[in-house]
Amino acid sequence: MGTLKTEKLIEFLREQHPELSKQTFRVISSGHQNLIIVLGERLIFRFPLTSDLTSLKLEERLLPQLGKRLPLPIPQFRYVSLSKQNIHYVGYPIIPGESLEAGKLNSLNEPTRRLFAKQIAEFLTSLHTFTGDPITRVDRRRFQAEWRRNWSGYYRAVELNVFPKIGKKERTWIMQVFDDYLYLSEHFKFTPSLIHGDFKNDHILYDPQAGRLTGVIDFGQMKMGDPSYDYHDLCISYGEPFARAVLNEYKGPVDPTFLERCSAFYANILRFSSMIIAAQTKNESKFKLRHEWLKQKARDADL
Repeated sequence: MGTLKTEKLIEFLREQHPELSKQTFRVISSGHQNLIIVLGERLIFRFPLTSDLTSLKLEERLLPQLGKRLPLPIPQFRYVSLSKQNIHYVGYPIIPGESLEAGKLNSLNEPTRRLFAKQIAEFLTSLHTFTGDPITRVDRRRFQAEWRRNWSGYYRAVELNVFPKIGKKERTWIMQVFDDYLYLSEHFKFTPSLIHGDFKNDHILYDPQAGRLTGVIDFGQMKMGDPSYDYHDLCISYGEPFARAVLNEYKGPVDPTFLERCSAFYANILRFSSMIIAAQTKNESKFKLRHEWLKQKARDADL
């Protein structure tokens, strides 16, 4: 979205909310799904870049309930576009804090790391055991079968977009990753739960001075799913030992292959998705970067 269009959105916001007319603004993100604008260094406005508003409507419905339940602050929408408007947006007060990047976590002393593991576990426990909305009332076996079918479909997307651009050894490694996951029935005996869906290190906020977590943001991928999925970036960014420390404090639904699914399968999905998008958008530099990761994985597997 170009500068001109961004300025038109700002003008639109100021027309809709005159009390914001004198606020400064800056764009902090313009990805595939949302344009995000900061107003007055105190408000976040998010504009979906797709016509599908399903996830946004789910956030509107669930975040007020979750805000009363979860042990860490989450976005609470103060501004919501009217249904009759062609431009859709939500606005909410900024949650203070810095992203808990891996280097920052690793620089902390052990008591603080244990505290953060406990806080993350309490957050995920509360989220994964939420049952206060009809979305959580699913037939367990039917949902597990659908989850499996969805990942089979995802594999076909990898075949279509990624396989033509990589070598035989990398294709073999990817096939093994999916086969090991899809064809073990124990991987699909999880308890369907409400998950964040994008629980990454840059969505976990902390206060470096106070030494505590301050909030969790970006619920745009929230859905029913396998609770293990919310551990995938804990494994990627912070390492499996920290993910185990979180799991040790976690009181949500755990099954025998919980951490195995996270580390052996879900932890690869972000990079697979990045390769799919890079192939579709012809972003050769991004694809090359992910391809190097993939080739290393194949070498590590001795293929």
